[in-house]
Amino acid sequence: MRYLFWLTVFAWWIMDFYVLVLRKGSYSKVLDKRSKLVVIVLILVGVILAVAPENFRTTWRTREFGAFQIFGTFTVLTGVIVRLLAILSLGEYFSGDIVIRPEKKLIQRGLYKKIRHPSYTGEIISFIGLGFVFQHIPSSIFISVFPFLAFLYRAIVEERNLHREFGDEFIEYKKRTRMFI
Repeated sequence: MRYLFWLTVFAWWIMDFYVLVLRKGSYSKVLDKRSKLVVIVLILVGVILAVAPENFRTTWRTREFGAFQIFGTFTVLTGVIVRLLAILSLGEYFSGDIVIRPEKKLIQRGLYKKIRHPSYTGEIISFIGLGFVFQHIPSSIFISVFPFLAFLYRAIVEERNLHREFGDEFIEYKKRTRMFI
């Protein structure tokens, strides 16, 4: 099970590195760049604070992979799958930045039919799963709360920009959907 955990985390990192760093698109209008930096900083702070306590590192190296770790592994895997499905739903419209393509279209298919930010939802689920795997109260809080705040901030910034770009169409979409799960 430990191998499934590390394979899932590795796949998550590779997917995020590809979509956030390597994948380039043709966008006419980047609406925000600062929120991406805020997300990266908050996640890094959460990760550093989570692994910093000496008793966490000692416990992590010696603990058996038990029920909490198995549940956490499947929670991380669920989050990665949700994020991947969100990326696939958006297809060429997915970007690591908040952008508007020249053809300007509000996607409302796939997971986006019910959830406005399924990609962020997948990330949040995965970080909560890490909290279960860690099974160390301070570390679990740091690894879950800081990324949640990061994606909440990012979603608010994105929604402000989508409202400005799409107006009433976005307001109607917002009434029919949830921000996260």
